[in-house]
Order: sequence, then structure tokens, then C-alpha cells
Amino acid sequence: MLKKIAENKMIILLFITFIVIYLIAWNRGLKLLYVISELSLATLILSLIAPYLNLLGIKASIKYPKYTEQAKGLPITIELLTSGFFDKYLLEIWLKTPFSTNRYNMFFVTTLHKKILIKSDIFCDVRGVHQVGPIHIQTGFPLGLKVFKKTFEATKGEIVVFPTPLKVKNFPMSIDESSVLLGDKRSKKRGGHDEFVSVREYKHGDSPRYIHWAISAKKGKLIVKEYQELLSSNLIIILDLNRSYNVGKLKDTTLEYAITIASSLAIYGLDKGFSVSLFGYGKKEIKLLNLKGLSNKTKILKALATAKSDGDNSYIDTIEYFLALQRGGGTLVLFDNGSTKVEKNIDSYISRIKKPVLFDIDAKSFKKSAVDTEFRVEYYQKYIKYSLKKGCDIERMLS
Repeated sequence: MLKKIAENKMIILLFITFIVIYLIAWNRGLKLLYVISELSLATLILSLIAPYLNLLGIKASIKYPKYTEQAKGLPITIELLTSGFFDKYLLEIWLKTPFSTNRYNMFFVTTLHKKILIKSDIFCDVRGVHQVGPIHIQTGFPLGLKVFKKTFEATKGEIVVFPTPLKVKNFPMSIDESSVLLGDKRSKKRGGHDEFVSVREYKHGDSPRYIHWAISAKKGKLIVKEYQELLSSNLIIILDLNRSYNVGKLKDTTLEYAITIASSLAIYGLDKGFSVSLFGYGKKEIKLLNLKGLSNKTKILKALATAKSDGDNSYIDTIEYFLALQRGGGTLVLFDNGSTKVEKNIDSYISRIKKPVLFDIDAKSFKKSAVDTEFRVEYYQKYIKYSLKKGCDIERMLS
């Protein structure tokens, strides 16, 4: 607004100068003043028309990946073309990038001759689904008295910024050893293995591969080996998406810390062959059940990229709702914000889940400017509790 006012003042001043000089020249008949007045008028017209002409014939396009990760650079390529006879000068190219705290990026082109490529990495520090662009180009060439802008709506697009999973070196995961299976009915889940238990008499349908020939010959009848399968564990992560849970600003909020922990543990679980489930109950429900293998990494990160603290359901009700959908045991990852509500109810989850792990993220610390990189891990008989504050070194905590 101030820039436009300044521009208008300069134009008005230039116009008044022309009128004054012209009147003096007309009154006194001085040819030199006529020349000066004509020059001031020409300057005024040039400042109004030239920037507009400088933008004619320009075309713009942009290329970038559909997905990227938080805290990483996004490679973009902007292509500018001009079909006009004249070159274009002193162009400002502006690109809106809401996934960064620096929401606008400006690139300056001194001369555009037919075609130019602008390549750059734009830093991404805000997860989520964001609209990129559109590009707009502005110029005040040659005098800067008037600035014209041209917007290229076709350059508007969408990008998903994933949370960046941290490297987890070791995390306590429980194993469900509840199932005894035989022969070809054994699970082929990655991460499981079989343990010999006993022998028994052959039954119709048993695989010949499991016949114990030495004992069968001794007893004069077919005997098969019986195995117990150690099944891959379930990793169940339940996020608190109640609007009251999220405290803090920008990247330093309780939810962003929970998202970082959840993404890190989920990818760790997939990599180790565990079955990973992810839940959250905001306005948009997150419900990913029993995912296995790193091929599901994008699905999990995309779900976490869109997670928002905009729900009204209590976290305790959310836990009860999603645990009712789960079968078998495993590791249950829960979150709290210093309220102790989850910890008071944790006994009710132990009968259904072998090992609850609670991440207690102190909400009060996110209201202060001070940071604390330390954390505390407490190993109780029935569960594990991690306590952390704003500034915690989460990667070190999970190593």
C-alpha cells in the first residue's frame, strides 16, 4: 500500500512539474522550457507504458516434486519464455510457498532473451498439504515510477510436505507369542520365526514336510513335528488430535513433537517387519490398519502430513474406540501433555496390549521461550514412560 502511494505521488509530482514548466514556457515564450516540459511529459508517459509493455509476451511455468519432506530443500525449476521482439528487463519473479516460514520467494532476472530457466531449492519447514504459487512477475522498468504485475494462474499447484522421520536405533517392541500353527498354515509374515514345540500323530491335511521320519519308523505310524510361531508384533500408534492438546507455535508445538515421534516409530516398525497401525480422531479421521513393509511408508507419512488438532473427542475415548478394532497384543504408543490422564487409565489397556509406551510431552514448556534438550525414561513393571519438554533432542531419545 505504501509503495503504491509513493508511486502515485511521484507520478502526480511529475505531471505537476510538466504543467508548471509548460505554463512558464507558454507565458514567456522560452523554447528551452518547451523542450523541458516535453521531456517531462515523455518521461511520465514512458513510466506508465513501458512496464506494461515489458510484461507483454511473457509465459511462465514451474516444475517440482509432488511430495517432499519437512526440513529438506524442495528443488524447483521455473521456466520463462518471451515471444516478443524485444528482450525483457529487470523482472521480479515471486513465488508463494506456504510450507516455509519465508512464505514468498523472489528471483530477479536482469534480462530475459527468449528463454531462461531458474533452478533453486526452497526450504520446507511446515508439514501439510500446501498450495504452491501462482507465480507473478512484476517490473517497474525503466524508471521504477510505476510497477506492473502479471499473474500466471496456470502455475498454481499442490504439494504434500511429509514430516521427516528420525533415525530410531532401538525401541522396545513386544512380541506376541500366542499362536501355535502347523505345516503350510504357518504365517509368512516378515519378522516372525518358528520354534519346535513337540510331536504328535499325523492328521489329514498336515504337510508331509513336517513328518518326523525317525520317530514314525520307530512307532510304526506317521508322526509330525509341531511348531509354535512367534508372530510379528503389532505397533499401534494413537495420536491425540483434540484441539486442546496442541500447545505452542509453528514447529514447536506438542502436536509437531508427537507427529515426529509417530512418524519415526512407524517407519522403524515397517523396516523391522512389524505390523503398524496408526490412529487419530480429528475432523478428519486417521485410520491405517496393520500395514506391513516399507512400501507403506508414503501412506503413513501422507496421513501424518495432514493431521490437525481440530477434534472434539477426548483422547481417552479415542483410545478406547481404536483399541476395540485391534486383535492380539503388541506395543501401544500413547501421548499426553502433562495432564496425567492417560497414565491414570493405562492399567485398562495392559490387559489388551502387552506393552504401552507413553510419551508425556510437557505442554507448559511450550508456552515459554526456554528450551530443554534433556528427557527422562522411566521403566515401570507394566509400561514405559518418556517425559520430554520443548527443545528435546528426540532423535537422541529414540536412539
